Amino acid sequence: MLNFVKNFLVKQKSSKAYNEKLKEFLSDGKLDNKEKEELKKLASEGDLQEKDLQEAHKKACSLTFDEITKDGRITEEERTALQELMNYFEVEQKDFNFDQKTFNKFYTVGLIDKGILPDIKVPDLNIIFKKDEIIHWCCPASLRKIKRVVNRINYGGFTGSVKIGLGVRYRVGSLGYSTQSSEFLATEDTGVLWLTNQRIGFKGARKNFAFPYTKIHSFEASSTALSISKEGKETPILVSLDDYDVPCMIISSIINK
Repeated sequence: MLNFVKNFLVKQKSSKAYNEKLKEFLSDGKLDNKEKEELKKLASEGDLQEKDLQEAHKKACSLTFDEITKDGRITEEERTALQELMNYFEVEQKDFNFDQKTFNKFYTVGLIDKGILPDIKVPDLNIIFKKDEIIHWCCPASLRKIKRVVNRINYGGFTGSVKIGLGVRYRVGSLGYSTQSSEFLATEDTGVLWLTNQRIGFKGARKNFAFPYTKIHSFEASSTALSISKEGKETPILVSLDDYDVPCMIISSIINK
């Protein structure tokens, strides 16, 4: 019994030393060969088996993912370092806090920072592309429209009535009224917003649009919609998205070329 307790405490101490050293080595986001050998030596000296190290390796991948996404972008070097770490420890995406949506967004932002726009394939889009047209982005979207509704009608003014016969009265004076109204964003259609190297477009169940970037006078994103002012159109086109960062960066990159 005493030996069991002693061995348990020794292994616990060795495991703690391994975790601390692993965290220290990953301060730069990767492990070199010398660091790998030192970790192997620590594991061997502490009689730490693979099953004893699994949680430490998963946590290492989580910490690395958190670190490379901290600034809102992932470089190619950071992507490679994370993949190499996962391969070395035999850890899969499902084993730690990896988020594919976050990775896709931040990796794309990293590419755009370097002047590289994503080149993606969307097999079910059913758009007739122009010559040399490349699709850069496609995401769920809602086409919106500002609508005004009257919430209340207030009546006022001086009025009176004069009796002119049995059961008959004549109303005199004037009656005025005012209205109280409010605006809200109504959904006209749902579909996808798509961006190519030549055009911006929306494909929905009932409504569609597509036009070249040269027709855009200005665009602005708010928490509720992407507002696009198009040449020849009095009111802006409003499109709601789950995330506006990447689409706005792509549009801005193409317009400002």
